[in-house]
Amino acid sequence: MVIDDIMWWFGLIVLGFGIGIITGLFGIGGGFLLTPVLRIIFDLSYPVAIGSSLLQITATSMLSVYNHWRQQNLDLKLGSVTIVGSLAGTECGVRLLQVVSMRGTIEFAGYSMEFMDLLINTCFFLLMACVAGFMLREVYQSNKTGIDEPDTGCCKLLHQCSLPPFMCFEQAAIPRLSFWVPTGLSFIVGCLTGLLGIGGGFVSLPLMIYLLGVPTRIAVGTSTLQVLLASAYGMLRHLQAGHVNVLLVIFMFFGSIAGVNAGVKLAKRVNVRDTRKYFAGVLVGGLLLIVYDIVRKLNG
Repeated sequence: MVIDDIMWWFGLIVLGFGIGIITGLFGIGGGFLLTPVLRIIFDLSYPVAIGSSLLQITATSMLSVYNHWRQQNLDLKLGSVTIVGSLAGTECGVRLLQVVSMRGTIEFAGYSMEFMDLLINTCFFLLMACVAGFMLREVYQSNKTGIDEPDTGCCKLLHQCSLPPFMCFEQAAIPRLSFWVPTGLSFIVGCLTGLLGIGGGFVSLPLMIYLLGVPTRIAVGTSTLQVLLASAYGMLRHLQAGHVNVLLVIFMFFGSIAGVNAGVKLAKRVNVRDTRKYFAGVLVGGLLLIVYDIVRKLNG
């Protein structure tokens, strides 16, 4: 039992290292993997997994934001604009989770499952499948055309939004954009942060690249800033509800320190098309984890 306990805590350090690499390389908090892993592998309840995940994401994102700022991969102006939508969305997500947590066990296709587990697993699966599928398709097309940065029809449409006020984001190479476009998108990301315990980076990164037209390297750094702010607020709200295991996060953070630094260094060496391809691959890994958990519960 002592050995099992030691391996359990050591596993948290290894997990923190892996999440740190993902944070530094892709500009995301890694919550889309961290929350399911804490629930499925480490057998924590979803509320505690979500709250602890947000504390871990907040800590690693602070390191990542600093490193990306030093490398000038960060649009502070765009990141600041997303704060408004992110915080409002996070509050909505936290309140929705409180409602969902009051639901008990339900019967589904002849099987008994916790309603919260079913809902959150379904949300993770659909989000990761959609984002991974879209990004893999886009990377395949980019490899054929030789174009590094994508230029989508949705991006052009959003840039034509005529709702004032308008802003210019020089670092992100956006000469004119309605304030409400990044604010609305960040609100959606904030909702996911509060509900699922993710920093939202795995959604905000592709949104910045494909819908706002932000260059990939700048999107990685700016996405990290948005992840930091939304996760910090969500963590405080979950801390109030007693859903944060601080000791657990301390062990993960030990691994994250080295992981973030390694991830940021890798980001400098990987070209932008490969960055998007590897990101989609990580999402596929998360999908397999969710499928494993669903099959395990149905057979158990």
